[in-house]
Amino acid sequence: MEADQSRTFGTFTKRLATWWPIDSFAIEPGKVRDVCLEEWVGGRIYEVLDDGAERDWGHILRWDPPRMVAFTWEVIQGPVFTEVELLFKKLGPTLTRVEMTHRGWENLTPLLMDSYLAHQTGWPFILGRLQAVLSA
Repeated sequence: MEADQSRTFGTFTKRLATWWPIDSFAIEPGKVRDVCLEEWVGGRIYEVLDDGAERDWGHILRWDPPRMVAFTWEVIQGPVFTEVELLFKKLGPTLTRVEMTHRGWENLTPLLMDSYLAHQTGWPFILGRLQAVLSA
């Protein structure tokens, strides 16, 4: 990403609604007015709907700003969730590599696996939107 480590991490965590494609990648697409991330272990990531209702996306598992954040991925209802980890690696004064790992697929039932696999293909598009906001 063409931004320093702190800006890249802050844009990902504090400004989700400005770059996340909420019209297509949300629990209730078309009804989302904000996306919030609580900045502590155990905090939630959630969408806020036009009517004020909230829908959880996950919970923070590890929090190490501006280097790393990891969270459960709970957008598909189920007894078992996957985990997303993002590393923000400083490559230069205005250059940061974002490395994302989405793990835990082996714990899912076949029915949940089909739903999660549909979501997996969205990550390159989603992170591309983050990059576009940082480059602007």
